[in-house]
Amino acid sequence: MKMRSTIAASIVILLGSFFFACKKDIAGNESDLYGTWVKGSNFGDTVWFMKKNGHNIMRVSESFNPLMPNYSEKEYRFNGGILNIKSFAPSSQEYFPINSFKWTDPGKEFTIQNSQLFVFMSSIITYTYRKI
Repeated sequence: MKMRSTIAASIVILLGSFFFACKKDIAGNESDLYGTWVKGSNFGDTVWFMKKNGHNIMRVSESFNPLMPNYSEKEYRFNGGILNIKSFAPSSQEYFPINSFKWTDPGKEFTIQNSQLFVFMSSIITYTYRKI
């Protein structure tokens, strides 16, 4: 009888530990985006997220021409699963939400609408970026 209660207690503890185990926060934080993200093999298909001078920075190519690279760096925040980019005005401290950002595989893959990533485009195509 004592053996049965010990086994039952062990099973309850084991199941309880699985139930209350820590889970990765799907909402994420800024560091979950750090790294290089690609959607294809062309020059302008890469987005970088990094920490630079104490700020979270998103870098994108704005020229799409490997002979004349032109990169744009914008400060970002990532809280509650929402990506926010700092306003384009140099004197502004406001962030605007990138509503099209969605994790498809948290920490490994996301989708984003092209016009929200590259504000100079009017394309509403949604692309998938994978971390490399």
